[in-house]
Amino acid sequence: MCPTIGPVSSARIRASSGVSLCSIARVLSSRSCESAERTRDRGAVGCTTTPLTSRNCATLSATTPSNVQTRTYTCDGQTFEVTTGRWTGTATSATSDLNGAVVLHLKSVYNVTKKLGWIDGKLRISASDDRTHAGISGINSDGKLDAWIRGHAGRGDGIVFGSLTGTFSKTGGLTGGAIGSGTGADLAVIAKGISCSSQRTPKPSVHLFVRGQVEAVSSTSITVKPSDGTASQSCTVQDDDDVDHVETGDRVEMTCSQTAGAWVLAKVRKR
Repeated sequence: MCPTIGPVSSARIRASSGVSLCSIARVLSSRSCESAERTRDRGAVGCTTTPLTSRNCATLSATTPSNVQTRTYTCDGQTFEVTTGRWTGTATSATSDLNGAVVLHLKSVYNVTKKLGWIDGKLRISASDDRTHAGISGINSDGKLDAWIRGHAGRGDGIVFGSLTGTFSKTGGLTGGAIGSGTGADLAVIAKGISCSSQRTPKPSVHLFVRGQVEAVSSTSITVKPSDGTASQSCTVQDDDDVDHVETGDRVEMTCSQTAGAWVLAKVRKR
């Protein structure tokens, strides 16, 4: 019987066969046409799609945070943290589709009292030919991550799916990550909704709006020269996806919010 832990419960999962869950396969589609067969009514050539699979693995870490936000809830004497954010780092693999800069976009729901929760999100690896994208779902047991990924490998290189293990926290991101290797915790959780009170961080009440020309832009900051000739304004960039569509010289409208005494980019769009 599974022990009850309030909003989530855990249980050991034992594989009923000898197949290891800690493996990863890259599926490359290849077409092989079988010999022509003619039916009685009409002629036809039958073609089948044969999957070519290969075992692959990678190590990764994503410890640089950006736009990480946490809400804390109290429910039935237990404390929960709901965190959303982005963490960047590096993946290393002999397989080109799994080798390169890595970005994690995750939502984490964690029962601090029971030290158990789960994550959902996306994984992106800037591989040599193109980006590898995959969805992530997994369990966080006292910081130990036991997850599964599935997505697309590179540019038309097939489907990637397999295990993802490592250590995860909202402040440290993912460390000691391993795709297709490592040791999983073999856990399952059942989550159910309950009524909670949220301890929310107040929203920023001070905003900066600038209409002008981009003087400088990077993955960490953006500077815009106002059209009225006043002093240039700079804002911190928390997610480089927010500025990947603008370049130096573009005419834009930029909105920033004041957070902990610093201007942080809220949005920017071309005019």
